[in-house]
This record gives sequence, C-alpha cells and structure tokens, in this order.
Amino acid sequence: MMGPAGVAWAALQLALLLLLPLALWHLVLRPRAVARSFARQGIRGPRYTFLAGSMPEAKRLVAAGRIGVPPLDAGCHDIIPLVLPQFHRWVAEYGKTFLFWIGPIPAILSLDLELIKQVLADRTGLFPKDFMIPVLKILFGNGVILINGDDWKRHRKVVLPAFNHDKLKSMTVVTSEVTDRMIQRWRNQIQQNGSHQTAEIDMNLAFCDLTEEIIGRVAFGTSQNHPEAREVVIAMREMQKLGTAATMDPPILWYLPTRRNLRVRHLDKLLKTKIMSIMQARVAARDAKCGYGDDLVGLLLEAWSPEQKGKGETLTTQEVIDEWKTFFAAGQETTATLLVWAMFLLSVHPQWQDKVREEVLQECGSGGDDGEVFNVEVLGKLKLLHMVLLETLRLYPPIEYIQRRAATDVVLKDISVPRGTVISIPIGMLHRDKDVWGPDADKFNPMRFQNGISRAAKDPKALLAFSLGPRACTGQSFSIMEAQVVMAMILSKFSFSLSPKYVHKPKYLLSLAPRSGMPLILRNIDR
Repeated sequence: MMGPAGVAWAALQLALLLLLPLALWHLVLRPRAVARSFARQGIRGPRYTFLAGSMPEAKRLVAAGRIGVPPLDAGCHDIIPLVLPQFHRWVAEYGKTFLFWIGPIPAILSLDLELIKQVLADRTGLFPKDFMIPVLKILFGNGVILINGDDWKRHRKVVLPAFNHDKLKSMTVVTSEVTDRMIQRWRNQIQQNGSHQTAEIDMNLAFCDLTEEIIGRVAFGTSQNHPEAREVVIAMREMQKLGTAATMDPPILWYLPTRRNLRVRHLDKLLKTKIMSIMQARVAARDAKCGYGDDLVGLLLEAWSPEQKGKGETLTTQEVIDEWKTFFAAGQETTATLLVWAMFLLSVHPQWQDKVREEVLQECGSGGDDGEVFNVEVLGKLKLLHMVLLETLRLYPPIEYIQRRAATDVVLKDISVPRGTVISIPIGMLHRDKDVWGPDADKFNPMRFQNGISRAAKDPKALLAFSLGPRACTGQSFSIMEAQVVMAMILSKFSFSLSPKYVHKPKYLLSLAPRSGMPLILRNIDR
C-alpha cells in the first residue's frame, strides 16, 4: 500500500505530466506558429530562443554597441545606435515593423506613426498597460500609470486634482525653495574655489537629489524631513537601482527568488509599513489640523477616508500606497533626466543658452532672486525656455520606448496581431524620423516648436515624450513646470559649459542617462 510520501510523489508526477503539453505549447509550438503567421504577413525578426526569446541576440548587440565604440562628439545627437543598438540593428535588417520575443511572448516594434496612434489614442482600450517586469511593477505600484479599465478611471479622478492650477502654484513655491538651496550650495562651492570663480558640478547627481527632495516635499509636505518619510524616499531610490539592473536579466530570472528579487520584496514591505505609519499619524492629527493636509498624501487620504465610502471614488489602503509609489517613481527620475539633458544641450549650444537667459532676465525681472520665486503666470512668458525643453524631450526623452499589450486578437493597419502580443513603441527613434520631423531631425533646433507642438512636425501628434491619448502622463504639467522653474533659476544665476571630463556616451536602462555623469563648469553671472 502506498504511503503519504508515495501519494504525494505520484500526484506531483501526474501534475507534471499534465503540465508538460501546456508548457510545450507555450514555450515551443506557439512561438513557432506566431512567427510563421507574421512571416506570411511580411513581418520578420530575430529568431526565438527557448525561454530566453530574443534576449541573447539583444544582449549581444547591446554589448557590441558598448565595447570598442568611441564616444560621440558632444554636438552629435544621433544616439540611438548607442542607447538602443538592438532595435537600431533590427530596424536596419527587418524594416520599420518587426517581430521580436520577450521570453515566449511575441512583441511587435513599429515606427509606423499611424499604427502607433491606433494603439495609444484611437483604440487604447484594446491595449492595456499590463506588461512589465515584475520588479518594475513593485517599484511603480499599481497606480494610475499601470492600472486599467474602470479602476484607472477611478484613480484618475482622485489623482488629477493634484495637478490643477492651484496645486501647481504651490508646487512652484516648493520647487523654488528647494532649488534656491541648491543654488546657494553651488555659490558656496564657487566661492571656496577662490580666484577660479568656477565650480564643477555633476548635474546627474545634483538633479537626482533635487527632484527627490521636491517630490518628497510635494508628497509629504512639511513632514518630508520626518525620519519615516525619509526612509521611504531612500527605499524608493534603492528600488529604482534594483529595477534598472533587472531590465537586463533573462525573463526567467524575473520570477525566481534571486537575491535582487528578495531584496525588492523586503523593501516593498518596508515601504508599506512606513507609508501606513505616516497615514495613521495624519488620521490621528486630522481634527487638530482640520483635514489630512494639502500635499499628495493628504489628497489620497481624502479619497481613502471613511466619509468617502460608497461614493464610487474611494481608494483602499493599498491603492494609496501604490499611488504614492507611482508618483515618486514616475516623477523623480524622469524630471531629473529632462533637466540633465537640457543643461547639456544649452552647454553644447551656448548661443541658445544666451537667448534663453536673456528671456528669463527680461520676463522675470528680479524673479528668482534670494527669497523670491517664479510663479505660474511668469513661467507662461518663457517661450524660448519652453521650446528648449520640448526639443530636449524630443532628442533625449527620459523614456526611450513604451509598451502595450493586445488584450484580444486585433488588426492593426492590415496586420493581424494575436492576443497577448506586446506592442513596443520606440519613442527615441520616432523622434528622429526624418519623414516626420524633416531632414534636421537629428539636430538641436528649438525653433521647430515656435508655433506649438502640433505644428512642429508633419504630424501634430509626433511628440510622444509624455505618451499620447487618454493614457498620456497625468503629471506632465507638473514635470514641465518643475523643469521651467529650475532652469530659469539656474540661468539667472550662472553660465555653464561642459567639463573636459564629460564623455558623450548615453545609456538607457530604466531611463536615458549619461554613462559617466554630467560634469558642467558653472560660473557666477555678474548683474
């Protein structure tokens, strides 16, 4: 008679026997069938490798794009062969629409703007945001960026008021105050250098710290310096680094209990504990303060509060935590990246630096002097600065490509796409398409935006830095406002140029970044 151990072993064998055909279908037979189907439609791509998909070929091309490739000239903005060498090579070999593999999952990359507009704007409900590396899902949280359907509509109603005109005014004050402290530190460094009257600053580090503090202040208000709030920010920064490293792992490692994955889960538990503690403290102090506070946590708590139950626009405790994670992860690094590359471009093109500085000094007067801030109305007058930021987003978008997943079998521009296929949209490549942006698509030319975004290219929806359609970035107004304030304040105080140490060799993992930092030489402006 078979004992308990024997019964368990027999059950395991039976389960494996039943799962084997399913695994064979998903990991071997279906990828081959999908590849044949696309091939009949004229769409080819790199071959499928068991379990790893196109990752081995992609890693080989990425390595080849890094090893032995000299840095670019600082004035060269054709960076795609460096930051997305696999896509650059595959486009050259297979055309503007091709098939590749994320593990056993088929993915279509397309440079066809009409097809992309169908995915992002016209038929967005068929292409949810439900594909991401598990570590990144934990990092970003299941907030307004990733959530879908009716839940997305509910979250958006709660989050959208955080970016209304009045909130932007208060965010401007926070941004000005934090930036002023950074400027004072830079002035002290210049003063310590004595007769040189210059200081070398790594803008990559400086802006990461700056945007981290701004996001913390906007989210936690005056309690941002509270130890628990500070721990939350530190944990989020570590999770960003771990998420960046995970992007180059083979897909099978995304789901295994590796040291990195275990560390991420530990940090996630820490985040939940600390944010819940902050929430509880706000609830306890609510009556004394006549509300939960006017920062992001306070706004989310209003939607979480018992008074809102049954009104259809409530958030659970976990959803409040997820929205905070989304706000930090989506807003901190992307804005820092925009600032880094805007400073780089104005260093490489000093004539534009002079033009924008003149505009800032003319329109803002004494605005930005110690103790004063730039307000939303003044920022609206800085047309040249806004054009420079848009051109920066075109040439150096923080996110180089985005993905959607087909929720059902669908036809896109006569291409039959099976359910579950990932649609990959290479923003950085699209922004350099000469058929859309003209023959100077690889050049820095802010004047292309002088008549607005809709007239900058042959297609009015060609700028995709904040995505497109109903799921476009909710916080884009905050990001642009923040960048305008920081850039205007810096331009009114300093001139700057590239350090001889700078190496122009951008890299892209979680966001577009300079490979070895962004050292600039700052000089005080005499006024």
